[in-house]
Amino acid sequence: MVPLTFPRLVWHRRATPRTKVYNPPLLGLINVVTVVFLAYYLWWRATASLNPQAPFFSWALLIAEGFGVLNYLLFAWMTRTVAPARPFLPPRPGLSVDVFIPTYNEDLDVLEATITGAVGIRYPHLTWVLDDGRRPEVEALARRLGADYLTRPDNLYHKAGNLNHALKHTTGEFIAILDADMVPQPDYLDRTLGYFEDEKLAFVQMPQEFYNQDSIQHDPLSRHWHEQTLFFRVIQPGKNHTNSAFWTGSPSVMRRKSLEDIGGVATETVTEDIHTSVRLHSKGWMSYFLNEVLAYGIAPQTIHAFLLQRLRWAQGTMQLYRSKDSPFWKRGLTWQQRISYLASFLAYAEAIQKILLISTPTIIILFEIFPMNVDGFSFVVHWLPYFLLTILANKVGGRGYFNWFQTEKYNLLKTITFLQSFLWLIWPKPLNFKVTPKSLDNNVYKKERASLRAYMVLFGAIIGVSFTGIVHLSTGLSTGVPLTHYGIAIIWAVFNAGIILLGIRDVLSKKHNRKDYRFPFKAPATLFSAVEKSLISVMVENISQHGVGFKVSDRVELPRDQLSIYFQIPSDEYLVLALGPLKVHKRWFGHRWVGAKFDVPSEGERKRLTELLFVSLPGLLLDRGYSPVMDKKPERMAVPIEELFRLTDESFPLPIPSRRRELAVKLKTN
Repeated sequence: MVPLTFPRLVWHRRATPRTKVYNPPLLGLINVVTVVFLAYYLWWRATASLNPQAPFFSWALLIAEGFGVLNYLLFAWMTRTVAPARPFLPPRPGLSVDVFIPTYNEDLDVLEATITGAVGIRYPHLTWVLDDGRRPEVEALARRLGADYLTRPDNLYHKAGNLNHALKHTTGEFIAILDADMVPQPDYLDRTLGYFEDEKLAFVQMPQEFYNQDSIQHDPLSRHWHEQTLFFRVIQPGKNHTNSAFWTGSPSVMRRKSLEDIGGVATETVTEDIHTSVRLHSKGWMSYFLNEVLAYGIAPQTIHAFLLQRLRWAQGTMQLYRSKDSPFWKRGLTWQQRISYLASFLAYAEAIQKILLISTPTIIILFEIFPMNVDGFSFVVHWLPYFLLTILANKVGGRGYFNWFQTEKYNLLKTITFLQSFLWLIWPKPLNFKVTPKSLDNNVYKKERASLRAYMVLFGAIIGVSFTGIVHLSTGLSTGVPLTHYGIAIIWAVFNAGIILLGIRDVLSKKHNRKDYRFPFKAPATLFSAVEKSLISVMVENISQHGVGFKVSDRVELPRDQLSIYFQIPSDEYLVLALGPLKVHKRWFGHRWVGAKFDVPSEGERKRLTELLFVSLPGLLLDRGYSPVMDKKPERMAVPIEELFRLTDESFPLPIPSRRRELAVKLKTN
């Protein structure tokens, strides 16, 4: 007899609420104080600090600072409250819902996760895979997982055309739209359909959150923060109060009638989502942003994919503002909606401001002119409160989602891309819809370096100019500006270069050795060998679609052949995976960290693994307030080892209580 311990994991809800509603009590006061001081600062700059010897340079810097003040005013206005604008209502039974998953060239593994999650949504619905790639293997995958399949003979209007084609071939009163990588939670429709009791509500939009927290847009030091967090968790909820929250495509639920009212999804721009929103709002339809994470997708893994996606968004916005549907002149919009859309447009214009601010210290050093006619003390007394108050106000208004340093880094990395989009605004030409890459290829490092060339040149130029300035100061060469002003310019230039360098470093130091994301997942497990008839207790540390990592004591000799690993998953079932060769990655404090690839042996086992990775783990661990806790007194029973191996061949299809009863019966018969 071999005594086996079955340590049972219990998944407890944390005390924190699912959706955080947080309007700081001092926010209004801080905003008022900040606005008053910023107004004073701009007045002082315009009346007492301009250099008459360099009027163009002086006004350029003042305009850049004024643009920053305008951006803050718009942010403060939009986010004065982010509390839910509508009460939650459970959905009525019997609503007809179609779930759309548009796809073009995404990997089958990516699609399998999304289709599995969509089919598993609890509220009755039909799931449709809309395949613009016309791939037989995608059709077979959809049929196998229980989804319907739809394609079309061409790719006219790209994603928007794909959605419009599906609207003509389906009948659901409501349309849930999921990108090919956006995996929904089981209560996706239960948490959204009730809001449509308001007959004028066109759509419900949710935040875009991502399970691959090692992506290029996540903060390496705080994986729950990413470059879009502030927009989705603060700005969009704030837009609810002016009925200007706009559709961002996925994840969302649309009312079919509203789309039919405007002739379908907009096809004239490559950003069909915001364009469609403008048309809906101009027709009097309402929108609602539900600040609750109900689906998880794949964030861009590389700077190449990140900038490609941002370029499409920026160019599409420029297309919209040149079109007949521009929020500047589209009839039917309220003034609040026009201002809200303007704020989104100005986010791309920030690239012009950023170039001006980056160029200013280099111009001072190279041409020995200073854009202010003030002494160093007066400059510090006025500029320092301006700078600190702006950061404080954004920090408080950001409700914990404003990260000044990371925001500066990403804004710099997006600067050249956004400037490209403004070239299109001036000299428009036809644009192609480019799908954001969801996976890596063999040229990933080459593409990363190519995407950073302009920033490397910019970094080198700033460092060269800074070195020139330092030489001037250290050798006592005369400068056309006071030494304190010259020193400020050097410090400013070095600071800009430092942020660019950190951005380049973060990109180039990122490893892309794995195709699949490894989810952090800790669970006690049993490693066993069919050849050596041995059982070893290990601790699972991470898992992906094709591999698992675990920790094991150094005192244990690992078996080599026909290995399997066996552990409990949140669905209260066991998962059994046949492992390939083991690879020891590191040793630390008496333990080894081991990795291995595996082949999922059966369709049922693969389904359980997919649900674990893309439905259970993101929902349980990342955002929805659950944590695993192991029973302090796990059940222990003696089971013949031969019986265990016979049962593992069946892949443990039964829930834990049933499996325990079966094991107990087998034990008694022996």
